[in-house]
Amino acid sequence: MRPAALLAVAACGRGGAAPSGDLLTLVSDVSLPGGATRFDYQEVDTARAQIVVAHMNDDAVLVLDLSDGSVRQQLTGIPTPRGVAVADDVGLIFVTSTPSHLVLIDNQSLTEVMRVSTGNSPDGDAWDPVDQIVGVSDQGDGALSLIANAGSGARTQVKLGAETGNVIYDVARGQFWITVVAASGPDQLVEVQPATGSVTTMIALPGCSGAHGLRLHPDGASAFIACEGNDVLARVDLIGDRAVSIAPTGAGPDVLAVDPGLSWLYVAAESGDLTVFDLAQPGLVLVGHDQPGTNAHTVAVDPATHRVFFPLPQGSDGMPVLRIMQPRSGGA
Repeated sequence: MRPAALLAVAACGRGGAAPSGDLLTLVSDVSLPGGATRFDYQEVDTARAQIVVAHMNDDAVLVLDLSDGSVRQQLTGIPTPRGVAVADDVGLIFVTSTPSHLVLIDNQSLTEVMRVSTGNSPDGDAWDPVDQIVGVSDQGDGALSLIANAGSGARTQVKLGAETGNVIYDVARGQFWITVVAASGPDQLVEVQPATGSVTTMIALPGCSGAHGLRLHPDGASAFIACEGNDVLARVDLIGDRAVSIAPTGAGPDVLAVDPGLSWLYVAAESGDLTVFDLAQPGLVLVGHDQPGTNAHTVAVDPATHRVFFPLPQGSDGMPVLRIMQPRSGGA
């Protein structure tokens, strides 16, 4: 989500509308602490059986139990937390914080370890376990910060474009991929070598405006990009001719999540419309739509149970909830 749009989006959408649709069924709404304000990225930490959620406009990070959504920890006083990356191999959780910090959290004691500098308006982040580097999307600088020594070492910034969105680590290739809004020409998906900061691949995304959310296909052969500027999803081949497929989503597509067991890709949008695509098919084949709730722009999946998580600013009582849902067929 672009910084200029944050305030407007956070202010819209009042009330706790019940979910509706044919794809998912409600498991439970779990009350969350804090104010009825905007959430952002979340990440499932399967090794610790927990979900880490950025409660963006409450200046807090929530760590929730994966089985039932109950609160394990609320870390307060973290200004505008956004991106979340889990690094169980070094016992850390990395959370970006506006205006220009990365917060390191111990994943067992669930306490803050330290804060280090990033570029301006850091958004998504990702963990490279091979080189022990944290990649941070410096959205305001249109750059990628590479922070060595598991987030506590030297920082190298790689300038990429007018604005950057989400960043992910590609295990098979040993590279970071990051979405880039270009200063001129089409938006891009860019590959960066973590240890050197060199740009190894630049893929144009014609038909995609405001490239932001990002996920890889489980087979590593393609990537999916949420294009928030023109309300579409792009699928780009990472091998071969770099072909790009485009399909419509809800208004303001933001966070993406993959259920590899069901071969489903979830696209959450600011409009509250959830679009689901079939990863087992080439191109972009629609499974269907659902409406998890108002402001359900962020989504995460437990791959073991197929349960889907939507932190919402307001539930039925007007206070924040974690809405837990599951597929009507094929789920646990």
